[in-house]
Amino acid sequence: MILFFSRFCQEVTTLKRLFLLCLCLVVLTACTIKETDAHGYLIFPETQTTTRAARAESGQNAPICACWLSYPEWNPQHITDEAAYRAYLQSLLSSLARIGTTDLFLQVRAFADAIYPSAYFETSAWIVGTRGDPLPFDFLSVIIDEATVFSLRVHAWINPYRVLSDPAQTASLGRSTVVARLLRRYKNSCFLQTQSGLYLQPGSPRAQALILNGVRELLDHYPIAGIHLDDYFYPPDVGNEDSALYEAYQSNAGALSLHDWRCEQVNTLLKRIYTLVHAAGNDRVLSVSPGGDPQQDEALHCADVTRWCKEKGYCDWIIPQLYYGFKNEAMPFRQTAKTWRKMKSEASVCLIGGLAVYKIGKTDRWAGEKGKSEWMQDPSLLAKQAKTLFRLGYDGCALFSAQFVNFQEKVCAKAFHFFEPVL
Repeated sequence: MILFFSRFCQEVTTLKRLFLLCLCLVVLTACTIKETDAHGYLIFPETQTTTRAARAESGQNAPICACWLSYPEWNPQHITDEAAYRAYLQSLLSSLARIGTTDLFLQVRAFADAIYPSAYFETSAWIVGTRGDPLPFDFLSVIIDEATVFSLRVHAWINPYRVLSDPAQTASLGRSTVVARLLRRYKNSCFLQTQSGLYLQPGSPRAQALILNGVRELLDHYPIAGIHLDDYFYPPDVGNEDSALYEAYQSNAGALSLHDWRCEQVNTLLKRIYTLVHAAGNDRVLSVSPGGDPQQDEALHCADVTRWCKEKGYCDWIIPQLYYGFKNEAMPFRQTAKTWRKMKSEASVCLIGGLAVYKIGKTDRWAGEKGKSEWMQDPSLLAKQAKTLFRLGYDGCALFSAQFVNFQEKVCAKAFHFFEPVL
């Protein structure tokens, strides 16, 4: 009997060891590093089902509940360990999933930089600490991986023109980068240098080629739902920085006014990005988020938002930043939302309202005397705004931004409630 139990215990121990060995192999297999292609990009499985195809297949207008994740939120603690970074993402993205977020606008290029290995742009200081430092891992692929776990469709958000917020910091650009080489050789014809920053010049063919190559790189290597552009187009303090290009246009019998010519440069880029996005797959979308004041968009930034709302071929989604309260004296929310609704006449363009989660509980100093305290006094303001958009026939709403949603989860859930799909 004692011999029996002795042998039995030895066999059980062996079985336990075999079980633990198999378990470790399963875990290691699940965590295997993804295969890379010849350029070092990770190879993903088939692209996730993305928005437009899913909407068409379902036979309904599936509402869009989106959220922005901006560059200060990428890596605030400068994490360099992949496992630790995934843990940070899981905490951030889980709250977005709980409130019903469908789409994530992930800023991958804020200052002619990148959070992934790029052939055209150096790494962002906001992701690695110092601009141009090597990436410890491909942040974009990791974010897509984690977002997929939470059923979030990731859109690559780029700021197409901005290079630096301080034009005096040009020395921070790596000398061997495409941007630095262009700056040395074609500064006057390829860049706009203003007090507000250094920008790629919208009318420059070289600048447009760089932007388009960056877009193509993203579409070719990552299973993104689309490309997203924000509200930075022509800087309002452009002055006569682009006079040489405009004069060259006039000398070739160009008849457009300076303002109309500038608008046409932005329109041309948008149409080319739209073509690239749709060539990469009919289920991918180009979304644009202009400022909430359409007159200011067109007058100061040469963003032809009226045309984008009325004509096909410029964007699939337009997301005005309706960051105003109902009592805002200059831009009251309801009236501004109605203005955009009336502007949108192209059936293929989705209209989504951008909402300012970051203003909750704060004084809005730009809202005038009547509206400055509204965000502090009304805890249901965001839900009321979402309800207004729903009743006006908007296709969804988008919240700025992820970390603020994290702090205001219940409030944001109430806002998204109005756009929950009817099953």
